[in-house]
Amino acid sequence: MNKDNLRLFSLLLSADIGAIRFFRLLEKFGNAESILKADKKDIVSVEGIGPTIAKAIYDSSKSDEAEKELELAAKNNVKIVLYNDDMYPKSLRYFPDKPLILYIKGDISEKDFNSISIVGSRKISNYGKTVTADFASYFAKRNITIVSGLARGVDTLAHVTALENKSRTVAILGNGLLVNYPHENAKLQEIIAQNGAVISEFPLKQKPDRGTFPRRNRIIASFSKATLLTEAAMGSGALITAKYCADYGKDVFVVPGNIYSNMSKGANNLIQNGAFIALTPQNMAEHLNWLPKDKIAITNTLPKLDKLELDVLNLIESDSAGLPPDLIAQKLNMDISEISTVIFNLEISGLIKTTPGQIYIRTY
Repeated sequence: MNKDNLRLFSLLLSADIGAIRFFRLLEKFGNAESILKADKKDIVSVEGIGPTIAKAIYDSSKSDEAEKELELAAKNNVKIVLYNDDMYPKSLRYFPDKPLILYIKGDISEKDFNSISIVGSRKISNYGKTVTADFASYFAKRNITIVSGLARGVDTLAHVTALENKSRTVAILGNGLLVNYPHENAKLQEIIAQNGAVISEFPLKQKPDRGTFPRRNRIIASFSKATLLTEAAMGSGALITAKYCADYGKDVFVVPGNIYSNMSKGANNLIQNGAFIALTPQNMAEHLNWLPKDKIAITNTLPKLDKLELDVLNLIESDSAGLPPDLIAQKLNMDISEISTVIFNLEISGLIKTTPGQIYIRTY
């Protein structure tokens, strides 16, 4: 990092300035060096800068915290990218409240910006698990990067599904990269860095708090082409991500849920207020102009099916909630043993899958 960027990094690290206040400072003083050398009275004269921030900026000119943070980053193979760096993600560059510093472990690829963010509740129902895995799998198999926040529940499942399908995934954290949160995802965080990137705007050892997660969510919202919410109760943090998407003019897709379930009230409320309904992954892909390639891929991989197999497949596909074997047999007026054989063949072919309660649904 050259001297000018080191001064800039020192300034940005000194206080939680934020993009808007920083650019006001830059407009008044011209560059980071002049800001750091300015008198506290002059710094306070800038709109939005109070005595506490002014003192932190003034004190940072005498501090070696920036050098220590750079050394710690280098020791842990973390890149520090400033807003004016060529490596700064282009999808974030033009947002007024963009993060001024990004800590990145792993590598960001150009294709990661044509990605889908998948978010939702930390407490996830069996229904939420099924739809999250299905949608994430569909896009991962088509080499679309999956972006999420490494939280429990939907986020974790989205990342894991991407990795299981040998696709890239990007985790955006609400804490420093040297803090493992949640603790059980420490290993997953390492694996993601090897198969995509782990990103944070927070200093390496900063712990999460109530204020850090909404800030994390705005990056998730702005990073991807669109965001999918698979399950969320009222008050879920995922709803904050959806709001940022709407503010940024990004598409928000929501999987509808059970109208009697508290776990789905937040998601269903978003649909009621104008979010796109995500009934199938193909529905999303078509909207995002990703469908033509998908159609070719699906057509080329479908095995040859006999009439009975097609009948069972079409019947399962006709019911979005899925069907148990006995009901399939009943609807086709056939013996359960015959249907079980057909279901087994379709499952081996990857055309259907079983969900809790031995309910079979169509895969994509």
